[in-house]
Amino acid sequence: MTELRWLARTAMLRVRDMSRLALLLAVSVVILSFNFGSRLLLTNDDTRFPVMARDVLAHGHWLLPALPDGQPHLAKPPLVVWLMTLASWPTGSVSVRTAVLPSLLEALGVVLVTYWIGRRLFNPNVGLVGGLVTFTTVGVFSLAHSAMPDMALLLALTSAMAAYVAMEFDGLRTWLIAFYALVGLASLAKGAAGLLPLAIVLVYTIVTDGVSRLTRVVSVPGLVVLVLLAVPWWILAALAGRERFVEGIVFQDQLLWYFGRTGWHWRAITEPFGHAVAITLPWCVLLPFGIWAAVREADLEKARRVRLLLVWLATVFVIIAVSDQQRERYYLPLCPAVALLIGWWYSTLAWRRRALAFAGAWVAVVAIGAVLDTIHTRRFNAATDLGTLRVALAQAPAPLYAFDVPELVLTFNLDRPVQAIKYHSFEERVKHGRDGYLIISDRALRSVPHTLCMRRLATGVVNSRPVTVLAKNTCSQSPIAERTESSDTTH
Repeated sequence: MTELRWLARTAMLRVRDMSRLALLLAVSVVILSFNFGSRLLLTNDDTRFPVMARDVLAHGHWLLPALPDGQPHLAKPPLVVWLMTLASWPTGSVSVRTAVLPSLLEALGVVLVTYWIGRRLFNPNVGLVGGLVTFTTVGVFSLAHSAMPDMALLLALTSAMAAYVAMEFDGLRTWLIAFYALVGLASLAKGAAGLLPLAIVLVYTIVTDGVSRLTRVVSVPGLVVLVLLAVPWWILAALAGRERFVEGIVFQDQLLWYFGRTGWHWRAITEPFGHAVAITLPWCVLLPFGIWAAVREADLEKARRVRLLLVWLATVFVIIAVSDQQRERYYLPLCPAVALLIGWWYSTLAWRRRALAFAGAWVAVVAIGAVLDTIHTRRFNAATDLGTLRVALAQAPAPLYAFDVPELVLTFNLDRPVQAIKYHSFEERVKHGRDGYLIISDRALRSVPHTLCMRRLATGVVNSRPVTVLAKNTCSQSPIAERTESSDTTH
C-alpha cells in the first residue's frame, strides 16, 4: 500500500510538473508571438544576416556567405545565417518573418531551459517564475523579434549552463561533453562571446572549491568536440581572408572589440550599469532583494546552488563591462540568471498571497509592455518610407550605390544589391561613363561638390533621414546644383 501511494504521488507530481511546463510554453508562445514580424528591419545590424541568407539561397555560399559587394562576411560564423536560410527555404525568399523566426524559436528554447534549471536547482515553482520572468524582460522579448545572433548565443549559453547543472548537482560527468559541445555552438553563433559559459563555470569552481579543483571541469572528449565545432570555420575564414582576416577580424572584431579599451572615464563606468538595467527591465527592480537574500542564505546546500546564479551574473557583467564596445544587447546573457534569482527569492517568501501578488505584477507588465511595443513599432516603422524609391528603381538596370545611408537596409528592403561607396568614387565612375544610381542622404547631398550632371530620380526617408536617388543626366549644368541653390534661397 505504501509503495502504491508513493507511485501515485510520484505520478501526480509528474502530471503537475508537466502542467506547469505546458502552461509556461503556451503563455510564452502567445506573448513572444505578439506583433511577430511587424517591426521592419532598418539597421545594418538587423539586415546583415538576412542579406547573407539571401546570398545562400541565391548562390549557395553556405560556408562563406557574401554581402552585396561580393566579399564574404568573416566577422561572425554563419550559424545564424544557416538557420535563417532553413526558415526561408519553404518560401524561397527571406522576409522579415523568416529572418526573425529563428530568434523567436530560440527565445522559446531559452524559456524552457530556464525552467529546467530552476526546477533542477531548487523546485518547479522557481522554474515557473523564472521562465515567466525571462520572456517578459525587455531583452528577451525585443531580441526574440530581431535578426541578430544574440538569441542563438543566449540559447546555447543557457543550455550549456543547464548541462553544467546536471553535471555538478547530479554528478554525471558525461554532461561535461554536452557542456563543451554547447559552448562550441555558442561560439559558432557569435565568436569569442560564445566562451562565456566556460568563464562562468571556471569562476564558480574557483569560488566554490578552489583553484585546485579546476580539473573537475576538464573533459578531454568535451574539448575535442568544442574544437571540432568552433575551430574549422575560423580556419576556412582565415584561408579566405588571409591578411584581412588576421588584422580586421581576429584583432579588431574579436580581440580589440572586447578587450581594446583605451581608457576609463565616467561614461565607461556608468554605461554598463545602464545597459544591464535596461536589458533586464522591468524585473531588475526586484534583483536587489534576490541578491540580498542569496548572500544571507544560511543553508549550505542552497547557498551553493544560488551562488551559481550570483557568479553567472557577476562574471557576465564584468566581462562585458570591461570590453571596449558597449551595446545593450551584449548584456542579454544576464536575463536568465536575473529571472532565476528572482524566482528563487520569490520561493523563499512567506507571504500567503505571494502567488496573487506575482500574478498581478506579471499581468501588469505584459499589458503595459504590449501597449508600449505597439506604439514603438508603429513609430519605428513610420520613420522610414521607401515606397517611392522602390517604384522608381524597380526597372532600373544599373547598379545601386549608397552614400551616408545604411546600404544593407536598402539591400534588404529594396531586394536589390546596394553597395556602400564614397561620393568621390561614385563621381569617378560617372566621369568614366559607367552607369549607376546613387542613394544619398540629403545632409550629405548639401555638403558634396556638385560637379556631376545628375538628376533627382526619387526621394524617400530612412530612419527619419531624408534621402535622394541620383541618376545620370545629359546636360551642361548640374540640375542638382540648381536645385540646391534655389532651396538655399527659399530658406
